[in-house]
Amino acid sequence: MKHLVLAIRLIFGAWMVLNGLNHFVLGLYPEPTGATPLAAQLMDALVNSRLYDVAMVFQLVTGALILTGFLVPIALAVLMPISTCALYWAVILDHQPVNMLLALIAFALNGLLMLAYIDYYRGVLQRRTLSLGEA
Repeated sequence: MKHLVLAIRLIFGAWMVLNGLNHFVLGLYPEPTGATPLAAQLMDALVNSRLYDVAMVFQLVTGALILTGFLVPIALAVLMPISTCALYWAVILDHQPVNMLLALIAFALNGLLMLAYIDYYRGVLQRRTLSLGEA
């Protein structure tokens, strides 16, 4: 099981680093622009407000953290809202099969890795906060 988690962590981390580098430096593959009017309008707003750049910086930094194995639970928690937004954009707004598949895979990998690191999130997942001395 540890080997599977390591493989998923390395693949997902490398993917996020490559995606961030592609946006800022490489330009190896085109970024999605939106095939439907609402998706294109949202993407234009994200690009014009520079929020897309912020999301790409988060992907680059968290991808590097995940790839190196440093602060992985925090990096996964930071990356999950971005994965969720990308999934919503691809499935609900854009309707492009390749983008939907990639967003679904990224969301699933992020979720699976968070489940693998579930012990780090135990305190946040408690129903109520324990007082000092409670068990």
